[in-house]
Amino acid sequence: MEQVTISPEGNIAIPKEIREALNLTEGAKLTLEVRGQEIVITKGQDWRKLRGAGGVDLITDFEKFKREEREREDSRS
Repeated sequence: MEQVTISPEGNIAIPKEIREALNLTEGAKLTLEVRGQEIVITKGQDWRKLRGAGGVDLITDFEKFKREEREREDSRS
């Protein structure tokens, strides 16, 4: 486990070993997420923002599908 120090500007430096292990280069995009008292840094795009072919929002479509499925179940009762 590596430790880093926050600069007066709020920046941190990712240690060289970690940058090399994850093939992080200048300009790489990272996602930060707060989980309780932890900061989780993920390489690449946030999966919740991914879109399918043709610009379809997969998460929104799935939520719509589940809502319609619940409504069908309720109508059967």
